[in-house]
Amino acid sequence: MSLSARINLLVASLIALFTATVIVFQLLDTRRSVREETEAANRVATQLLAYFVETYAQTSQPIVLQSLERLGRVRSTEIRLRDAQGRQVYESPPSPYKAGRSAPAWYAALVTPEPMHSTLRFADSVLDIESNASRAVLDGWDDSVLLLETGALAMVFGNLLVFWLVRRTTRPFRTIVQGLEGMQEGAYHTRLPHLQGAEAGAIARAFNRAAQAVEENLDARREAVEATLRLEQSRELAALVQSRIEDERRHIALELHDETGQRLTAIRSMAIALAQREGSDAPARDAARLIATTAAELYDALHALIPRLRPPALDDLDLAEAIEDRVATWRREYPRIAFGLAIGPMPAQLGESYALAAFRIVQEATTNALRHAQPRRIDIAVGSDAGVLAIEVRDDGRGLAPDWQRPGHYGIRGMRERAGALGGTLALDNLDSGGTRVHARLPLE
Repeated sequence: MSLSARINLLVASLIALFTATVIVFQLLDTRRSVREETEAANRVATQLLAYFVETYAQTSQPIVLQSLERLGRVRSTEIRLRDAQGRQVYESPPSPYKAGRSAPAWYAALVTPEPMHSTLRFADSVLDIESNASRAVLDGWDDSVLLLETGALAMVFGNLLVFWLVRRTTRPFRTIVQGLEGMQEGAYHTRLPHLQGAEAGAIARAFNRAAQAVEENLDARREAVEATLRLEQSRELAALVQSRIEDERRHIALELHDETGQRLTAIRSMAIALAQREGSDAPARDAARLIATTAAELYDALHALIPRLRPPALDDLDLAEAIEDRVATWRREYPRIAFGLAIGPMPAQLGESYALAAFRIVQEATTNALRHAQPRRIDIAVGSDAGVLAIEVRDDGRGLAPDWQRPGHYGIRGMRERAGALGGTLALDNLDSGGTRVHARLPLE
C-alpha cells in the first residue's frame, strides 16, 4: 500500500471515529433533551388539567369535551377522554409538526424515555394523559442524519484534500525513487535536483554525495583495472624482451666460444710458431711473441665475459648448484672476503625464467657489493617459502651511496626489471649494523 493511500485511510479512520464519537454524544444528548422536553410538557399538561378537574370536578362530559377541543394539541402529550362506560370520546389531534414522518424504530428505542401516564376523573368521564416523544425523537433523528451527512462530506472532501496535499508533499520522493531506480540500472551519473522540504532536501544531498562517491569509486576501480592490465602487458613485454635478450646473449656467448675463441687460439698458435721459427730476425720474433701474448689475454678476457653473458652452469645444473658453483668461483677470486651461502627448500620444477632471474639477481647484487662496498663478508640466501622464491644478499660494506637512487644505476634497474617481469618485487636498504641488503621476492604462481 502506498504512503498516500495509508495517509488517506488514516484520515478517513480519524474522521469516521470523530463522527461516531459525535453521534454517540448526540444520541446521549438527544435522549436527555427528549426526556426533559417530554417530562416538562407532560407535567405542565397534567397540572393544567388537574387544576381544571379540581375546579370543575362536577362538570359534565360535554363541557369537558368542549374545553379539550378548544385546548387542541399539547406538545409531547396525548390526551384521551373516556365516558363512564369506558368508550373513548376524545383524542388529541395529530401533530402538524413534520406530519407523516417518524424516526426509525431502532433509533426511537435508543432515545425514547419511559412513558408517563396520568388519569383524572370527572363526574361522568375519565381523562387519560400520556407522554408522546415521537416529535422530539424525530428532531433528534434529523439532527443525527444531518451530522452523518456532514461527516460523510467531511470525510470525502478531507480525503480529497489530504490526497492532494500528500501527492504534492511526496512529489520530491517520487523524484528520489526515480533517481534510485536509475542508479540500480547502472546510471551512476544520476544526480537529484534541489528538492523542496527539509527531509527531501537532506535525502537529495545525501543521495548526490553517495552517487558521487560511487561514481568516483567506480572510476578509480576502472583506472585500477586499466593500470593492472597495462602492468600485466608491461610485464609480458618485459618478460618477452628479457627472454629475447637472454636468447641473444646465449647466441653471442656460443659464437664467442665457438668462433672467436677458436680464432684467437689459432692466432696465438700461429704467433708462437712465428716466434719460434729459426732464421727470423729479432723484431719479427718480438712482434710474434707480442701477438701471442695479446691473443692469450683476449682469450682470457673472452672466457671471463662468456659467463656474464650466459651462466654455463645453468645449462647443466639446477639453480642451487649453479649458485654454489658461482660462489665457489668468487671465493677463489676474492680469498680475503668471506662468502656465506644458505640454500633453502627449492621447488621441484623451477622454470628457466625464474632460475635465470634468480641467478642474475644474486650475480648482480654480489658484483655490486664486490665493486663498490669493500665488504669483508657477503651472505647469500635463496629458498622458496609459501609459494614465493626469496633471494637475499647481505654485505657488511660501506652501504648505499646517498645518490644511489638517481638515474643511471643500470644494475639495480636490471634487477628490478627482472623481478617485476615475473610479478615480483626487489628492495634495497642500508642495514643498521652497516652494509647493504638486497631482497627480492618472486611469486612462483
